[in-house]
Amino acid sequence: MDIKEIKEQLPTGGIKEISNLSGVHYATVQGFFNGKKTKDDVKIIEVTAEYLETYKDKKSKATAKLQAVASA
Repeated sequence: MDIKEIKEQLPTGGIKEISNLSGVHYATVQGFFNGKKTKDDVKIIEVTAEYLETYKDKKSKATAKLQAVASA
């Protein structure tokens, strides 16, 4: 999977959140997701992996809860 495919999985505001969590300037993170090499690539990749894992887990739990309530 390449960076552009990962970018497509991010929710609206995801790049800004990754910037905040990593402490890397927003423009640098945005450039990274547009294919530019940065000195912070490793940090951005690590934070992105953690962010996506958390986001998908929360989304999955929220979806399950909504389905349970809707079918009750």
